[in-house]
Amino acid sequence: MPLDDLDPETLGFVDEYIDQFVTWDVVAYFHENPDVERRADGIAMDIGRRVAAISPVLRILEDKGVLETDVDEAEDPAYRYSAPAEFRKNMDGFLTATRDRTNRLAIVSRILQKEAKRL
Repeated sequence: MPLDDLDPETLGFVDEYIDQFVTWDVVAYFHENPDVERRADGIAMDIGRRVAAISPVLRILEDKGVLETDVDEAEDPAYRYSAPAEFRKNMDGFLTATRDRTNRLAIVSRILQKEAKRL
């Protein structure tokens, strides 16, 4: 699975934003549902993940400007997609790349390497 066959923009996007599979799930969820505004528990239920797994990802994506939050003092923050146009373009390229088996395997390999380094 040669990573050098991937478009350099897509590879750079993976390196900068997609550091684990849960991040892939969260970003894809918001990209495919750009008008959604949900709390962490609702997002977790929608993508089949635990709140504990997605909460750190949501905060990181908020710090990177991909998500924004509305905080109600009585509730957890509600997240919405606020990614700039360049991010959205790169996300489209990423999702297109993942539809090709060879590219998808190269991307999965890259993410597994990143996850292994964190252990």
